[in-house]
Amino acid sequence: MRDLPGRELAQEVMAASRGAARATPMEDVIAKAGNGGLDAAATHRLVGRLWALERMFYYIYGGWGQGLEINDFPPSVKYLFSKQIVDESTHEMLYMDLLLKKGFVANQKAAFADPVCGFRVNSSLAYYVFSLRNLATYPHTIRIAALNLGPKIIELAWTEALAEATADPDLKGALNSQIVENRSHVNMGRRIVEEFIAKPVDAELARWAVGIATRDYHRYLQEVADIVLDRPLTPPTPPRVRVLD
Repeated sequence: MRDLPGRELAQEVMAASRGAARATPMEDVIAKAGNGGLDAAATHRLVGRLWALERMFYYIYGGWGQGLEINDFPPSVKYLFSKQIVDESTHEMLYMDLLLKKGFVANQKAAFADPVCGFRVNSSLAYYVFSLRNLATYPHTIRIAALNLGPKIIELAWTEALAEATADPDLKGALNSQIVENRSHVNMGRRIVEEFIAKPVDAELARWAVGIATRDYHRYLQEVADIVLDRPLTPPTPPRVRVLD
């Protein structure tokens, strides 16, 4: 439908995210997997860090859901968001099943105490999680634009590439099983932006939110890559501050 108010905005931010997806820290992990270099310990670190993020979406979406009010959006929008919550829960369980199947943890309770799987406040994972959680103060359209047309596009790209590169059938299966849902999340974000972001101020907010979420997700991926490849953590790039004298 060419007359949708946010059509051009959706195309703009999706193109920017696809460009960002071509060069992420996960490229090093993908290359290592393609060369057969992801041993059991590296796979443990990879799946553990991915699981740590997925389980935090309960916290993120819990805050976002509190910001949805009666009659503020059509039921279809809220249904799609509910489906995304279910999908994310499924992804969390897929990673947990993989941790258990490979014997990386004895049970789910043990995973919370595992250093690889644990959540630490002083981490890029926490920075990204809190960044998304803070979007609860913005309209639902802005939140969905930020996540689904930013990090979700990047996640879809590296997930597909890593699934293709790895020879580990269990890891390949866990990654491939998420691709359909992630595509659905991107399409949901596109639809909501196209239909419901019409005001210039909302469009600017969406651009800002996508940029922030993408930046912080890239920071999380850098941490994941460093941990998986067992190298020193890369310090985050200091934010640029404009000084007006």
